[in-house]
Amino acid sequence: MPNVTIDTLDTFLSPRSGGAIVRGNGAYVVRSVRQIGARRFDLVDTWYDSTGRETAKQSTRTLRGSLSTEIEWVRAGTDSASLLVTNDRVTAWVVPAGKTAQLFDGSSTGERYAAVFVLASIAQSKPVNGSVFLAPVSSLYGGNPLATQVDSIRVVRRDTLYQSGKQLPVIVLERGSGEAWVDEVTGSEVLSRGNAGPERYWWHIRRGVSPPDVRR
Repeated sequence: MPNVTIDTLDTFLSPRSGGAIVRGNGAYVVRSVRQIGARRFDLVDTWYDSTGRETAKQSTRTLRGSLSTEIEWVRAGTDSASLLVTNDRVTAWVVPAGKTAQLFDGSSTGERYAAVFVLASIAQSKPVNGSVFLAPVSSLYGGNPLATQVDSIRVVRRDTLYQSGKQLPVIVLERGSGEAWVDEVTGSEVLSRGNAGPERYWWHIRRGVSPPDVRR
């Protein structure tokens, strides 16, 4: 049977200046990572609102024998997009909300990776604090989905979180969009935070995990 990991990440907010982390609007994400071959995975993030209604789903499948992206797609109530990477071409179909559907097709610019797999690989490599890793990533929205850009991830520190009263050693990784606390053994993201607008952070915290001290 394939290996499957399923986590529920609840949404929270906190002041950027430091202070208590409080429950957000009740939305949450269910993340499923399924191994379908040697170093080949299916990642599915399903978003729900506070009523439990599914609002969006995003999936990434990696290439056979590689953690780089082969297929990626997003489905939401108002928009959708999909992308296919072959040996020498990349094709994407993007249907933005309220806009005309667009087809993109062009030569491959090299491998691209989903952030979840990049963070997991870095954490499991047991890097020293201060190390910096570079990874090519892309986005289905906000421009040309065929293009890649380099994401820089820095190892900030080690930390200890608590889940159901038990210690959970993690590594804190910083990237352009925020920070992530990742389990060094499993590579699973335990929590993450990013910019939620003026003077606020958003948080995704695995259900059952106590929020960290954000004064540091």
